[in-house]
Amino acid sequence: MRASSSRGSVTAELVLTLPAVLLIMTIAIAAMSLQSTKLQLINVAALVANAVARGEPAELIDQLVATAGQHVQFELEELEDSVCVKLSVAEPIAGIEIGVLELVEKQCARVSGQ
Repeated sequence: MRASSSRGSVTAELVLTLPAVLLIMTIAIAAMSLQSTKLQLINVAALVANAVARGEPAELIDQLVATAGQHVQFELEELEDSVCVKLSVAEPIAGIEIGVLELVEKQCARVSGQ
């Protein structure tokens, strides 16, 4: 008799814990996606800063910025002996439009020939 009565409790525990497990997995996957986007911004910002510092043509700079994604905003700051590139993108939280998190990366490179 006890074996049949414990069967319902296992089902109830599963029903209670499954949504929590799915929520934790969704948050973890969303965090990994944001980290991947951040790493891509770091890489592209460094490439663009180096290309601008070398005096590469604007078409190449635009192509490099485009590799970071469609909605990436690009800012260029010229200092005395270096240039800084700031890339930013607004990413939806967990892939849905409940909120937006802005990722920003700034990389600088020394201007060559100076």
